[in-house]
Amino acid sequence: MMKLLRPRLITFDVTGTLLMTKLEEHYVEIGSQHGLSVDPRKLARSFKNSFYRLSVEHPVYGKHTGIGWENWWRQIVHNVFKDQHNYISDATLDKVANSLIRCYGTSMCWHKYPGTIELLEYLQKKDLILGIISNFDERLVAILEDTRIRFYFSFVLTSYDFGVEKPNTLIFDEALRLTKERHSIDITPQQAIHIGDSVSNDYIGAKNANWNAILVQHDNDAINEKKVPTKDVFRNLRDLRLHLTNLLDRDM
Repeated sequence: MMKLLRPRLITFDVTGTLLMTKLEEHYVEIGSQHGLSVDPRKLARSFKNSFYRLSVEHPVYGKHTGIGWENWWRQIVHNVFKDQHNYISDATLDKVANSLIRCYGTSMCWHKYPGTIELLEYLQKKDLILGIISNFDERLVAILEDTRIRFYFSFVLTSYDFGVEKPNTLIFDEALRLTKERHSIDITPQQAIHIGDSVSNDYIGAKNANWNAILVQHDNDAINEKKVPTKDVFRNLRDLRLHLTNLLDRDM
């Protein structure tokens, strides 16, 4: 068994880890502002299907296929609403999409999970470098600033800016390179921990890059213990803070 070195770098995923959204609520509310009523359950299903399909057809939010992130999200909104109202004009759907794209670039559509600030405050007081590794588009820095957590992080590494998505190990390698560039220190993968909510993107991606990894599952979904040992799974950020306190405050 690999001996755990004292961590020097901790990186976080953002959505579903530190920040949450009430997708159905925001889509229903903004749809109704444009005279569209939608069934929230159908909407959630349509969103999931459309997100998956577009991620395959236009990975990294359309960066490499030329459509760009704004049109990528515009297409999702069109698909989601057309699943319930196929008669709506594209002009109306563009207005809905523009409103949602604006909302999702601010704290209006993103909310901190309970325990986020306490966790980041604790880690900031330790001799640690904190960073972000997120499959996200160009709005992420603005979102982190608007939700008032940007200043905790040395760097914000998004798949859109870098051009490669988690679980590709190159994005984890880039985080180590950024750390060296900003702090002039070499950190090995074994001295890094990545924390996120996706088994494949965050946990397995980090492990494949030889990092330590922690899975946060706020929604209490069942976890395949063959893929993720129970000791690496936390159901909320308060429990995670207790775990990290035990890890960082003891002699390692």
